[in-house]
Amino acid sequence: MQYDAVVSYVLYQTGEEEIRAAVAQALASQCRVHVVLVDNSLPALPLDGFAGTDVTIISGHGNVGYGAGHNLALNRFLGQARYHFVLNSDLVFGPDVIPALTSFLDQHPNVGLAMPLVLYPDGERQHLCRILPRPVDVLARGFLPPNRWTRALNRRYEFHDWTYDKPLSFPFLSGCFMALRPTALREAGMFDERFFLFAEDLDLSRRLHRISDTCLYPDVSVVHEYRTRQSRNWRRKLYQIRSLAQYFSKYGWLRDKEREAMNRAAIERVRTAKAS
Repeated sequence: MQYDAVVSYVLYQTGEEEIRAAVAQALASQCRVHVVLVDNSLPALPLDGFAGTDVTIISGHGNVGYGAGHNLALNRFLGQARYHFVLNSDLVFGPDVIPALTSFLDQHPNVGLAMPLVLYPDGERQHLCRILPRPVDVLARGFLPPNRWTRALNRRYEFHDWTYDKPLSFPFLSGCFMALRPTALREAGMFDERFFLFAEDLDLSRRLHRISDTCLYPDVSVVHEYRTRQSRNWRRKLYQIRSLAQYFSKYGWLRDKEREAMNRAAIERVRTAKAS
């Protein structure tokens, strides 16, 4: 294949400095990488200076959403690289991260999705390995004040009692960094474009988990600012509510046998890993 990895970034009114840093660190990887910048901005960002042999720009389509934006890159480049990386542009990582993930996927053909350990800028670990949420988990996390009950639900949802120290498969991995196997994507399907923003990673991770392992690989780490934690923008909150309503309508609000089975299996894997 032409590349070891194709890396796609979806941009929306993203600053030039952030774009430049994102492109530079991806291309500095110790393997053959091609970067795709998908610009959802209207008017389009001035990206002509980034175009080149190792960078492709897709723009002019408007704000189609995060998952749909990445699908534009996937539809164009799937099959031209061993693996496709869906990344947030505000990540910070070293030149060893993408090669390490490609090597992990090479050695584990049963893994369709992999994610490194993700840290906050202060070095605190982000709990991004999760069970599939129930409506009560979403309510407790996003809409109720913190108390003993909501904190207990969140600890279960994000596996706070686990050390995140070894590769393990979870039904829901965050979309901030997704190392994807093209054959698994072809079988499971790409991002569901009904999810404009939020829940697109949850939906894709779940569909990939049906047919493959979806694994944390903690031997390498990245830093993620996780700006949505800091944001209290009501438009973003409405997008989140809409996407989660679409997700539960797709799979089931109260009755979801697949969710229950996947979550039980994930909890048991963590219990076994902690005991070993």
